[in-house]
Amino acid sequence: MVKSIKLRFIFFVFLITFVSVGFPTIFLLRQFQKNFQERSSIMLETTLNVIKNGLTTMMLSGEDKNIRQILLRLAKNKNIDHIRIFDNSGKIIYATNPSEEGKQITSLEPIHSKFVDKKPFIFPGGGRKSYAISQPIRNEKACQKCHGTKSENIAFLDIRTALTQAEESFFTGYRHTLYLALLTMAVLIGGFYYLFNRLIQRPLVKFTRALEEVEHGNYNTSLPPSNYVELRPIEQHFNNMVAQIKKSKAEIEDLHFRQLQHADKLVTLGELAAEMAHEINNPVAICLSRIDYLRMEAEEKPALFQYSEDMQVISEQLIKVSDITRNILKYSKKPPRDFRLISLVELVENSLKILQPHLQKHNIKLIHDYTCDSSCEKAQIVGDAQQIEQMIINLVNNAIDSVGANGEIRIHIHCQKDGSLLLAVADNGQGMDEEIRSQIFSPFFTTKTEGKGTGLGLYIVKKICDQHRATITCESSPGKGTTFQIIFNGGGEII
Repeated sequence: MVKSIKLRFIFFVFLITFVSVGFPTIFLLRQFQKNFQERSSIMLETTLNVIKNGLTTMMLSGEDKNIRQILLRLAKNKNIDHIRIFDNSGKIIYATNPSEEGKQITSLEPIHSKFVDKKPFIFPGGGRKSYAISQPIRNEKACQKCHGTKSENIAFLDIRTALTQAEESFFTGYRHTLYLALLTMAVLIGGFYYLFNRLIQRPLVKFTRALEEVEHGNYNTSLPPSNYVELRPIEQHFNNMVAQIKKSKAEIEDLHFRQLQHADKLVTLGELAAEMAHEINNPVAICLSRIDYLRMEAEEKPALFQYSEDMQVISEQLIKVSDITRNILKYSKKPPRDFRLISLVELVENSLKILQPHLQKHNIKLIHDYTCDSSCEKAQIVGDAQQIEQMIINLVNNAIDSVGANGEIRIHIHCQKDGSLLLAVADNGQGMDEEIRSQIFSPFFTTKTEGKGTGLGLYIVKKICDQHRATITCESSPGKGTTFQIIFNGGGEII
């Protein structure tokens, strides 16, 4: 099947032109030719009958010796080419051309071999400009006195007549009509082909070249206004599309630059945080050692023993500070991916220690809802501990931003019957509608105010889930909070 519009157009133009011009012309010419042949047949038969009757009359009157002179006299008619009389064997007895007498008619015109002596035989003569007819001369009763009764036919009369001026004019008009029809078809096909190239092909080529320019990154491409009203909306939409692409590209590049700047700041802040955590660990270690010394002294000195409980509280808080700084140092490092068997409960607990100050600052209630503990084999997954911690921190940070002060966040871990492990992070925050929920995993999409969110947190979470063969879903409604559910299906791989 031809898929080219141009070839299909040419085919249908040719078909329509042939049906509308060629077919009627062929029908008309065939009808003219049929009418002409019928007219020629009538004229030939009329001429033949006149000559035959004349010959019969002469022969009955005894003037059969003058037959040759009679034939020569009749042949002087400019429309008669020749006259022949031949017997039953095909031998020519009389002819307007004496050199033909005595010869076989079939040797001069082989078509006479098809002649049937029952009726007149009309056939083309020496060319398109003449017709011939042969007819038997019957052995009538009046003729039987001389020719006997043995033969049904005395002889055969053969006449060839040239076309009259009117008939030649008809053939000339016939040819002119045919040539005119062919010329009309050629003009129509050529005209339609020219119109197709000018009105359809040329605008398509121009539009295609403009698309190629845009594809190669030339966003300054535009189509000039067309002279045709039908093409103007296409050109206008194309120019608007290119302008919008150019604008969007500029916005994306600007956003990308700002994200890179922000990422660079985050890297710097991360390095500073790591350095600060390292520096904090030193005085914390000193404080812990001093507290231990005071607690030892309190066992021997009653004056200090009354502060034992306070020293215990200070020691516990310093240990928390130490744990937080240690986790910050651990999180700030970028070790290569290491997929191994890890406890999801333990990872969650370690991740939450980093966020503990942030949760306390906003007075957010954190609820731990585990159906299995860290020692449970079903709570173990194959994964990268660093990535899982990053995923948990991103989800909890989003929950903290959503609930604000005095909110509630629930961490749920459940070993399911099919062997998979469910991790859910739920909050009672503001929630989100369907339109926002459909875009949350897209890069650089955020609903937070400028400078507060990068739009990469949930995108990174989704990528980490994909690398760990985990599926993540989100359930949320405006004013009813948000729940992220992650199902680990038994392992991960480096992608």
